[in-house]
Amino acid sequence: MPKVKVDIIKQSVSNFKAISLDEMDKVALMNRVDQKFILAFEDLMEIIPRMYDSYRVLTIKGQRVFTYKTDYYDTPGLSMFIDHHNGKLNRFKIRHREYVESNLEFLEIKFKNNKGKTLKRRVESQHINSEPAQQLISEHTPYNPMALDKKITTLFNRFTLVDNQLTSRITTDFNLMFMGEKEKIMLDRLVIIEVKQEKQSPKTNVYNLLKEKSIRPSSFSKYCMGLTMMNNLPKSNIFKNTLRKINRINYVA
Repeated sequence: MPKVKVDIIKQSVSNFKAISLDEMDKVALMNRVDQKFILAFEDLMEIIPRMYDSYRVLTIKGQRVFTYKTDYYDTPGLSMFIDHHNGKLNRFKIRHREYVESNLEFLEIKFKNNKGKTLKRRVESQHINSEPAQQLISEHTPYNPMALDKKITTLFNRFTLVDNQLTSRITTDFNLMFMGEKEKIMLDRLVIIEVKQEKQSPKTNVYNLLKEKSIRPSSFSKYCMGLTMMNNLPKSNIFKNTLRKINRINYVA
């Protein structure tokens, strides 16, 4: 992971007031509406100073920038990928996520329902084959946990902001890396901002800042993007515009 960008972000977010994990639990938003934005690292650096008065940054044991490692699982026929590609609602993603600095690991299920809401369930588990993980998958998805395979791993850094009214969370991911069995793809200029709210409110400060820079909401799934970029998948037409945007950002000299 490019340490230089981590150091730059650490310095930049040091100017936010802190919010603890216990305080942030008041806006956990396990049932939420999400909007994602794709932008360049340089744009992020221009936006951050204009957010100091409106947001606080998640701080755990003095740390504000964290590392996430995520393994994504799917059926042999990529049912979950295809459901996302086809725009199916009531769809699932199954992942094992490691919160590196906190030394915590969870099996997580994300479910997007037919009202556009994202619901998340998780259980502490060191791997997908643990009894709690297998039980969670069996009880809350239509999939057989024994029939799922790891398809891709993502690694990225994140910091999390919470607005002063405790109504929304903003996660900002950078240094995104996709890892397969034989290949790695590093997107070190790409930034993904995700605004998470109980119900969408475009009056949120970050929306205005992004709009000023003509940055509009974009559909973005780390699992689907990584799988598409690392494999020449026949079913990936819906992601072409997003891929062009990513390439424009990441490969500009």
